[in-house]
Amino acid sequence: MMNRREALRLIGHGGAGLSLSALAPSLMAATDGTHYKAVVCIFLFGGNDQSNTIVPTSSAAYSAYRTARPTLALPTNSLLPMTGTGLGLHPNLAGIQGLFNSGKAAVLANVGPLVEPINKAQWNNGQPLVTVPSQLFSHSDQAAHWQTATPTQTSRTGWLGRLSDQLLPTFNGSSQIPGVISAGAPALITTGANGQAFQIAATGKPATPSMAGSMFGAGPSSTLTSRILASDTDNALMRHWSNVSTQAIGRAATLSTAMNSVSVSTAFPATSLGNQLKTIATLIAARSRLGHGRQVFFASMIGFDQHDNLLIDHAKRLQELNDAVKAFHDATVALGVDQQVTTFTASDFGRALLSNGKGSDHGWGGHHFVIGGAVKGGKVYGSFPTVALGGPEDAGQGRLIPTTATDQYAATIAKWFGADATALAAALPNLKNFATQDLGFMA
Repeated sequence: MMNRREALRLIGHGGAGLSLSALAPSLMAATDGTHYKAVVCIFLFGGNDQSNTIVPTSSAAYSAYRTARPTLALPTNSLLPMTGTGLGLHPNLAGIQGLFNSGKAAVLANVGPLVEPINKAQWNNGQPLVTVPSQLFSHSDQAAHWQTATPTQTSRTGWLGRLSDQLLPTFNGSSQIPGVISAGAPALITTGANGQAFQIAATGKPATPSMAGSMFGAGPSSTLTSRILASDTDNALMRHWSNVSTQAIGRAATLSTAMNSVSVSTAFPATSLGNQLKTIATLIAARSRLGHGRQVFFASMIGFDQHDNLLIDHAKRLQELNDAVKAFHDATVALGVDQQVTTFTASDFGRALLSNGKGSDHGWGGHHFVIGGAVKGGKVYGSFPTVALGGPEDAGQGRLIPTTATDQYAATIAKWFGADATALAAALPNLKNFATQDLGFMA
C-alpha cells in the first residue's frame, strides 16, 4: 500500500526529474568507455573534524596536537600510516589508507571557501583586511558556500550544476535522462540553470506509475495517476503540471528499465552511504543505455556536527564513509571505469582544534579526500597546517584559515572532467583570484 508520503514523493520525484530540460543535440556523442567520465561528490553534513581524521605523527607535531585536545586526541599507536607523509589516518579509515598508499587516493589539505587568498596577518584577529566569505562558522552559510562557490552572495545554482550546464549537452547528446543525479537528498551543488538534479532514492528504485499499492486508499497509484494526467482541463497550471508529470514519469520508467538491465556484483555495506553509492555504481553501469558520456552524482552523510561525544560518533561516521568509499572504488574497478570516475569529499567546514571537552566546535578549513584511478594519489596536496594552537593558520581556537580555496579544488576536478576556460569561469567565478588554478592531483 502506498501511503501519503510515498504519493507525495512520486509527484515530487517527477518534478525534480523534469527540472533539467532535455539535453541539447549531440556535438560529441561520447557514451563509450573511451570518453566517459563521472564525478561523485560525497558531502559530509555537519562539519567533519579534520584534526582527528588526519593526524601528524612526528613527535613534536603529535605532542602539540595532544596538548590542544587532551580529551580527544587519538592514541599514536592507533593511527594508520600514510606512506611518506608523516601523517596518520583515523583507525577506522583502513580502506582509504589502502587506496592512498596504493596511489588511488589523495588528500587535499586545509581547503575551505575563500574569496581571495588570506593569511593570518590579513585575518587580523577577526577584523579581516581582505574580503572573506560571509557568515563564517555558520552551518547553513558555509555549506552553501562550499556548494555555490559564491561565498559573498546567495546563489540558486551550484558549481557542479553550472559546470554541468556547460558540459553535459556536449557529451550526453539527445539523452532524455538528465546526467546530473542525486542519490537521496536534493543538493544545491548540483542545481543548474534549469533546476535541481534528477533525484533518485538511495535504494535505486525511482517511483513510476507501475508501482504496486494504492494512493490515499483510492486504488493502484498507476490507475489514479493515469486518470489525473489524462483528464481534460482548461486550467493552464494544471495542463502544465500534467505535461511535466507525464514526462517525468516517463523518465523515471526509462531510468528504472536501464538500471534493471545491468548488475553490480561488488558487495556494498547496508548503510545510508553504502546504498547511495551502490545506486550510483548501478547508474554508471547503465551509462550507455542512458546515453550518458558524462555523469555527475551527489551523495551525502549527516551526523558530523559533533560538539559532544566526538570520539564515538566520529568513529562511526568515518567507518561508514570508509566502507562505502572502498566498496564504490572496487565497483568502478570491476566495471572497468576506475580511471574515469573521480570521487571527492566536501563538508560545511573543518572544526576547531581546541577541544570543548567532549567535542569540537565549528571551524573553517578542513581536509578532504579525492579517490579514483585518474588521481595522482599517495600525496597530500596543498599546505598541511601546523596542528597547534596559535599556529600560522590559526584564526582562533585552532580554527584553520584555509590555504587552498574550494575554487582551486573544484577547478582541478572540473578541468579533468572536460572544462575549458569558459566553463571554469561560469562554474567558478572567483577562480580568477587565485594564481594556481590546477592543483595537479588529476592525471
